[in-house]
Amino acid sequence: MKKLLLLLTCLPLAAREPVTLVDHGLARAVIVAGDKDAAGELAGYIERATGARLPNSGTLPARVLVGAAACPADVQARIRKLPADGFLIETRPGGVVILAGKWRDGTAFAVYEFLERYAGVRWLWPGKLGEIVPRSTSLKVPPVSDVRQPAFIWRNLGPGGALWGKLDKLEKERELGVSVEHQRLQALWARRNRFGGEIVFGGHAFGSILPPEKYAATHPEYYALVNGRRAVGAEKFDGKHGLQPCTTHPDVIRLTIEYCRRLFQEHPEYDAVSISPNDGRAFCECDRCRRLDTGRTMEARRDPEGGRGGPVPILSDRMMTFANQVADGVKVTNPGKKVLIYAYGQYIRPPERVTAKPEVIVQYTNHALTWWKPELARTAAADLSGWSRHGSSLGVYEYFTQGNCPDMPRLFPELIERSARRLEELGFRYYQTQAGDGYALNGLNFYLLGKLLWNPRQDAAALERDYIEKGFGTAAPDVARYFGRLEAAWRAADPTVGMDDARPQSYRRMLATYPRDLRQACRKDLDAAARAATGRDAERVRFLQDGLRYFEMTMEATEKTLPLLETGWKFSPKLSAPAKPDMPAFDESLAAWEARDRYIESLRDDFVLSYLWIRYNDRQRSYNPLAAMRTYRKTK
Repeated sequence: MKKLLLLLTCLPLAAREPVTLVDHGLARAVIVAGDKDAAGELAGYIERATGARLPNSGTLPARVLVGAAACPADVQARIRKLPADGFLIETRPGGVVILAGKWRDGTAFAVYEFLERYAGVRWLWPGKLGEIVPRSTSLKVPPVSDVRQPAFIWRNLGPGGALWGKLDKLEKERELGVSVEHQRLQALWARRNRFGGEIVFGGHAFGSILPPEKYAATHPEYYALVNGRRAVGAEKFDGKHGLQPCTTHPDVIRLTIEYCRRLFQEHPEYDAVSISPNDGRAFCECDRCRRLDTGRTMEARRDPEGGRGGPVPILSDRMMTFANQVADGVKVTNPGKKVLIYAYGQYIRPPERVTAKPEVIVQYTNHALTWWKPELARTAAADLSGWSRHGSSLGVYEYFTQGNCPDMPRLFPELIERSARRLEELGFRYYQTQAGDGYALNGLNFYLLGKLLWNPRQDAAALERDYIEKGFGTAAPDVARYFGRLEAAWRAADPTVGMDDARPQSYRRMLATYPRDLRQACRKDLDAAARAATGRDAERVRFLQDGLRYFEMTMEATEKTLPLLETGWKFSPKLSAPAKPDMPAFDESLAAWEARDRYIESLRDDFVLSYLWIRYNDRQRSYNPLAAMRTYRKTK
């Protein structure tokens, strides 16, 4: 092996001819593995594509050098200059080099890029069905010297925040509702589509920083003063909502610094730790906190989890002051590490007097899927531009899937492209989504995002065509029509629509957004695709049909329940029936929700649905009346 590497260091640069790896089903190259995992992926997919297994030793005409340890010194020197996750794919006389710079998964990313470009491999969604591996008897690499690096150094595909967490296997299954194997396949898909980069831990963090069972009774002063009281709601705290900290209390600052230091000591691989306040409102009203505010207010809309709408004070200056203080403390013992804080809720607007230090990642909670509405696009543009002047480590938390509208079709490729480009222009380099694991209705969004976070200058429409053509073969025209129909429907929709509660107006808004004629047209599109497709393409069409069925069942149950709401039924906060209830109509509605519930359970581990976010909606919102209806029916 040592003799082989010495010979390779003498290879001249810039091959002028293609390098043949497989010729008519016969291996013509040896893989030299400096990164065994990445080299194994390369060999495995080349064998699946061509039938030829490239050996790891021998005297074949070409060599594929995978990883820095297998590559010549001059190549290693060039690649060391690349920033996070950068990689090189280069042909040389007699071989190909595939390697990365200093980051964790860069060589694997280089291998996946190589397989996509030269072997036509695609990973459309997790699991074998989502893999596209075209068959060919030969594989040649044209002359190339290609250096890539991502536009965003953190590319994290949800579910995001504390809902993901660092849990053991059984806890993960209980928390997320899906198997560990399911989660492994999800993570593998994300890696193959080049999500990754820096490692940032956390989400809404103060359930961990100030657990009420430890501090609420003995130190209520650590918590927000609200209407003259501290530690409000500690007895029913769910780990995420409410129970905000007093961010100016010296002990809270100290305990937050200690929390970050402890995590960095236990997990040296972490690049940043979140110190974001809990979800919801009820922030501190003490004089010390209020002195940091500017007096500005903003109009907040009603949020089932956050409180009533109306004018609320903007808290951005106090939050950035707190984050800067924590970052200063962390930097003493952990130079090079960062803390992350959301720009969210009452602190989503840019501050006036405080600039976040470089060690503070400001993560703006963005909703690019609403940007078809001009006033919402303008507000986001102003916020993003403002934060770019008040911080240098900038990120977004993007809502691809939400608990208030789980797995309803919301395709917006053009807005994903537009937002990624604008964020790059403004200097944003950290990107996280709230995405989930449902790919049948909205998986195109996630696939496009993986590509655009590396290069926002790519054409989303061209990427979408490639996705459809590679995935659905002869059914591609019908699938393209289906996706186009859903994209047009979302473009015309009210983007603030949601499944928040069981009020008649909420049901009417959902039915106006997703009317029956839209659903029927979508069904016709996929029925036509099913007739046109064969083999694995037909199975992938059925995958889309499974997602469409969930969509149809949700809206059918909504249609059957609206008449009940309009005739006096109430399902939240307590169920009440009209004086003369129409029980046949009630039973028809109940049967529709029951059928939907069984269908969701049948697809728990199939990547069709975002099981976590659907069940989150069922628990946290009242739109789905199934639990209340079941209880009522038992009494009749």
